[in-house]
Formats: sequence, C-alpha cells, structure tokens
Amino acid sequence: MAKSSTANRGLKFEEEIQKRCDYLRKEGIALISKVPTDWKVLRKYSPIKKKSEIYQAFPVAESKFVDFVGLIGGRAIGIEAKETLSKTSFPFNNIKDTQIEFLKEWVELGGLGYYMVRFKTNEKVFLVPSEVMHECMDTISRKSAPYQWFIDNTEIQEVDYKLLDFEKKLK
Repeated sequence: MAKSSTANRGLKFEEEIQKRCDYLRKEGIALISKVPTDWKVLRKYSPIKKKSEIYQAFPVAESKFVDFVGLIGGRAIGIEAKETLSKTSFPFNNIKDTQIEFLKEWVELGGLGYYMVRFKTNEKVFLVPSEVMHECMDTISRKSAPYQWFIDNTEIQEVDYKLLDFEKKLK
C-alpha cells in the first residue's frame, strides 16, 4: 500500500472536522465551512477508450487562506487543520507562511484563530490558539514543537480524539 503524501494525509482529518462543523450548524451552534481548494485538472485523450481521462491534478496556487472559516458565538473563526504521524513533535514546516500571515491578520482584526493539531499515532488532538503557536515558532530553538509542549501548555486545549468537540474548548 502506498504511503499517503503529507498533503493528502490531512484530508481525512479535514473531513472529520467538516462532519463536526455540519453537526454544529444543524444544532444552531456555529456556521463553519471548509474553504475549497482550486484545482487544475489535466486530461489526455485515450484512443483505446475513445474518451479523455484525467492524468494529472494539482492545486492551482498556494492557498492564502486557512482550512475552515465561519462564525461561532457571534465571532469569526479561522482554523487550520494539521496532522502529524510523529509521536514526539509537530514539525513547523507543516505550516505555510501564508497560513501564518492569514491567522495573524485574522486575529488582529478581531477573529478567533486556531491550529487544530492531530498527533495521529498518539491519538491526541489539540486546539492551539494561533498566537500561542506563532510565539512558540518564534522563540523555541527547534524546528518543531515537542509533543510535551502541547501537553504542558495551559493555553492549549486537548480535544476529544473521536468527537473533535473543539467548540467546547474555545476561549
């Protein structure tokens, strides 16, 4: 079985978050949606099948947005979903510069900004305020945040791994 790419690895996590967001909408708690990614699809004609087939697909451009945006409790919220297979740390290179800049601006304008980080192997999910993650990235002398940092930091909330009940952890 082929290993999933870093980009595709988080898709299932995003689908699970979207299911939670759908539930929150149905319950009248929040309106949060996945931001769609524009894709370029290349096709080629197959003379054998006598039709065109997709032979390549890729994102048109790097997104300048986060994965989820919406409203909860009368406030705008932006969430970037991240997943790692590492048991010991979360690599900062999983976060794009455009995502950092977006969340910084989002929070400066009064929105709630979060990273939802899943340590898949450990079966743990953390809701990290974007300001806390950015401060860690700026001050820690490493290329990753240790798993223990997520456990010990009082500003970070653990989210139920299966329910993904992040709305209960918002500050």
